[in-house]
Amino acid sequence: MKISFYGFTILLITAQLLMADISGAQDIRKANVTIELNNSSLKKALQVLEKESGFNIFYLSSKVAPHNGINLRKESRSVQKTLELILQNTQLVFRQEDKNIILTESQKAVNQEDKKPPLSGKVTDKEGQGLPGVSVILKGTTQGTITDENGAYQLVLPEDNATLIFSFVGYVTQEVNTSGRTSLDIILKVDEKSLEEIVVVGYGAQKKVNLTGAVSSVSASEIENRPITQSSQALAGLVSGVTVSQNSGRPGNDQSSITIRGMGTFSGAGNSPLILVDGLASSMNDVDPNNIKSISVLKDAASASIYGTRAANGVILIETKRGSQGKLQVGYNSYIGWQSVTQLPQFLESADYAIMRNEANANMGQGRAYTDEEIEKFRNGSDPDKYPNVPHLKNLVNSGSGFQTNHNLNFTGGDSKNSFLFSLGYLKQDGIVAKNHYDKYNFLLNFDSKIKNNLTLKVNLAGNAANTDEPRQYDGEMMNMIGFAVRQGPVFAGKKSDGTYGYQDNYSPEAWLASESFVNRKNKYFLGGAELAWEIVEGLTLSGKAGYNYGNYTNTSYASNFTFDQFKTVGPNNLSVQSGDNGLLTLQSLLRYEKQIGKHTISALGGFSQESFREDWSRGYRQNFPNNSLYELNAGSATGMTATGSGSEWALRSYFGRVNYAFNEKYLFEANARYDGTSRFPEKGRWGLFPSFSAGWRVSEEAFIKDNLSWIDNLKLRASWGKLGNQNVGNYPYQNLLSLGRNYTFGGTLSSGAAVTTLANANISWEKTQITDIGLDLNIFRGKLGLVVDYFSKTTSDILYNISVSQVLGLNTSEVNAGAVKNTGMEILLNYNTRIGNVNVGIVPNFSYVKNRVTKLANGIQQDIGNRRFVGQPLNAIYGYVADGLFTSADDIANYPTQPYSAQPGFVRYQDISGPNGVPDGKVDATYDQKVIGSTFPKYSFGATLNADYKGFDFSVLFQGLAGFKKQMGSYQAFAFYNGGQIQQWQADGRWTEQNPDRDAEYPKLTSLNMGSGTLMTSTFWNRSADFVRVKNIQVGYSLPTGVTEKLKISRLRVFFSGQNLFSFNHFYKGWDPEMNQNTGDSSPFYPITGVYTFGVNVKF
Repeated sequence: MKISFYGFTILLITAQLLMADISGAQDIRKANVTIELNNSSLKKALQVLEKESGFNIFYLSSKVAPHNGINLRKESRSVQKTLELILQNTQLVFRQEDKNIILTESQKAVNQEDKKPPLSGKVTDKEGQGLPGVSVILKGTTQGTITDENGAYQLVLPEDNATLIFSFVGYVTQEVNTSGRTSLDIILKVDEKSLEEIVVVGYGAQKKVNLTGAVSSVSASEIENRPITQSSQALAGLVSGVTVSQNSGRPGNDQSSITIRGMGTFSGAGNSPLILVDGLASSMNDVDPNNIKSISVLKDAASASIYGTRAANGVILIETKRGSQGKLQVGYNSYIGWQSVTQLPQFLESADYAIMRNEANANMGQGRAYTDEEIEKFRNGSDPDKYPNVPHLKNLVNSGSGFQTNHNLNFTGGDSKNSFLFSLGYLKQDGIVAKNHYDKYNFLLNFDSKIKNNLTLKVNLAGNAANTDEPRQYDGEMMNMIGFAVRQGPVFAGKKSDGTYGYQDNYSPEAWLASESFVNRKNKYFLGGAELAWEIVEGLTLSGKAGYNYGNYTNTSYASNFTFDQFKTVGPNNLSVQSGDNGLLTLQSLLRYEKQIGKHTISALGGFSQESFREDWSRGYRQNFPNNSLYELNAGSATGMTATGSGSEWALRSYFGRVNYAFNEKYLFEANARYDGTSRFPEKGRWGLFPSFSAGWRVSEEAFIKDNLSWIDNLKLRASWGKLGNQNVGNYPYQNLLSLGRNYTFGGTLSSGAAVTTLANANISWEKTQITDIGLDLNIFRGKLGLVVDYFSKTTSDILYNISVSQVLGLNTSEVNAGAVKNTGMEILLNYNTRIGNVNVGIVPNFSYVKNRVTKLANGIQQDIGNRRFVGQPLNAIYGYVADGLFTSADDIANYPTQPYSAQPGFVRYQDISGPNGVPDGKVDATYDQKVIGSTFPKYSFGATLNADYKGFDFSVLFQGLAGFKKQMGSYQAFAFYNGGQIQQWQADGRWTEQNPDRDAEYPKLTSLNMGSGTLMTSTFWNRSADFVRVKNIQVGYSLPTGVTEKLKISRLRVFFSGQNLFSFNHFYKGWDPEMNQNTGDSSPFYPITGVYTFGVNVKF
């Protein structure tokens, strides 16, 4: 039987160690066989002998394959004699080891091979300088060597006609056939692909080296095989200036938010960037990560202004994969794995809970809540129905399987005129909570056709269908259920032995999970686009594009009536069904011109765009259904039913253009402009012009650099300025809308009517953003080291702000363009690649700093406490008291400024920082002694990718982090026994007591329920740093050598392990993930972030 080299080696060693005893098996000199061979190959002859003799014959296939033409007449011979005849014209010998016959080369053959001269040579650059550390590998194997310090190498080849692969960081890899030579010198060419790299920009693509704006890009290789269920997570930790926060682990909705270069507005216009998929407005999460070819992030006005009123928060361009010429190729990518909670708060068990509750009651002058006998029963578990010990949260978030799998099957191919890519995908994600499932099917079809030499057609079709199932409680959804599990104390039973349920204030996670209540969401999405391009003359192209986005959803929510026990029933059952759809029609026409005149390169673009959007929705509600298995609205009672719905629409018309000029690819200039008109503003202020200008100087192309600093590949200085807008202000902000359902009395008769409830602003207009950017791009040492640095200043003005109107009018507040916010900061991106021996290593860290501050509010207002807005302070400010530890005694209280509550030893003491006259007045009050004590807006974001590969093995790790922000913890996260809730281990361990009256104790004196709430007020005592560094992803893979895959008739086979959200480093509240609920700091409702562990395979046929 043939075996691999490694298997053959192991067999030889094993045979020798076992010291085989021939007496245990028949001697091959005495065992006879009768076989006949006619012009047979040696391999076939050995297979026949093995079958007839009953012996196992082991050999290396490579040593047997060359021998053919073996003849043997039919007669009886010993096995030994038969082997001698078969092997007589070879240099193979044999020996018996028990029931095994092992064939090896004779010593003569080995000596001849040893004498075979090695192949030697030298690897140099174009100047003739030797290159040390160049990898020289025999194609299809892991056999090879590296060049020495002079670029020389030496290698013994197994055959004369071998192919060698020469590779080195910063140079183009070469494959060379040795053709029996004993000497082979190689000249490696510098790899200039980093300079030739093409980056997708607005309405086109440019060489990266010629960009004058701030554009970052992410390739498919940087995100593939990560177990991300939503594409919004693809950018986390990879792009400087981009902050990605994952606020949940909820299947199908991880509540990720993306901001680019800080928060630019505090209005309802929001801070989300514009997302375009293949040139059409869409959502990142409607794109399968497997289908992404590249992502470009347009961060400054020079790159984004061509999108005008929608680009104030930046633009993200997603390009999907397309077909290529050549025979049909089939790819399959899959992983399977599971999820688990990254962090959970640790609550006390029942006995300790009861002890702490008694202490809290005693602290507040109340009687004991639990007797010693009851505490002992909690501890020994003798009566779990009456004296339970139930970890409600842990039980709930471990009730689901957490199973997750993803499959993608794609087909690509084409000829000289047509190419296509067709992709099918399926994602299944079972939650960590039972009855929580998410399934998503998607497809992508991209087709390119060259109809004529000057006429091309591109077609993009994509869609998905998703189904989400979740449990629910009577008056809330799944996330509320988890939130109440945080509150539910261990002394309240779950499911009892008689089938009934314990409960606290009508809530029981176990009961609602067992009920027939549910939420079901069905979403469908389609994106279609077609572009026809006509090259009128060389360099002049006219194109037209049409696209349509369609979305449809149906949300069904059912709450069953439910009996906890004989004393408690919840009802009536009720059903709510909401459905809706929306459509966005996009029409574009573009005229492009490109011309090269000597050293001058000119390109221009002019275009027109029209977008029309419409959405409609309706909702029905009924209750009192005959049973809990009938989910049709008309089966419920008409009493108390509701029916409602609405529709809205908007339109945007745009004219835009861009001009690029380059002299000798050294001096670069670009100008953009967009003229937008939107239905969202009144006619007199409907149109706006948004220009930008940028320039770049490739210093590396100057003679004084080329002649003296040849190790600099590219050095570019660039600067830009531009103006952007934000039109996301609602569809009818300038119109006085009527509200129905108003009743009026006429002549003693009550009549229904309508009324204006909000005084609209007929002068409302865009929020405007101006961005200045100065940047540097540097590549040195033949692409080994890259550096990108940007400084930016981003100012948003005319932010919509609600101002109060006279109560005499009886109208709601109105919006005016009044506010302003400024963001300034810096971004740094490093890229280092090298080779250490046979190991390729890459390190790509990035860092961003953003200083955010409000510079103006309406009507000269300096602070808006209710909305956490303060001039001179960052958005999402935390406003409260400055804590000064805890009171340690009654004397301490008497000798300290009067507090805004009834202070006790062990309570938080607040500093007296000011008074009516601007100096401390001996009294702490809300008016003078509160100030901004932090912000939930992170100043710093950073990430780093480390990767390496060695002989088919690959490894990568991705870090992500945020810093420079705080969270004001409250309710069940921070306060023990809040609303009758639980107590966490850190609260019990770090609490202030009379026996340990530590001013700097981690937690104040315990109080029952919400008594002593003065100590729970917003202050620096509850402020915690939310800084964190997370190991976002680790991936380890192995790709089979091409020599193996060729034999398997496949192009590529890779297996891998990947872990997502593995662990984090932080100083936040124990058990709570600092990334969650970043803008609120509250815990209910919530869904824990999960870690995902997967095993997968990539195959290409």
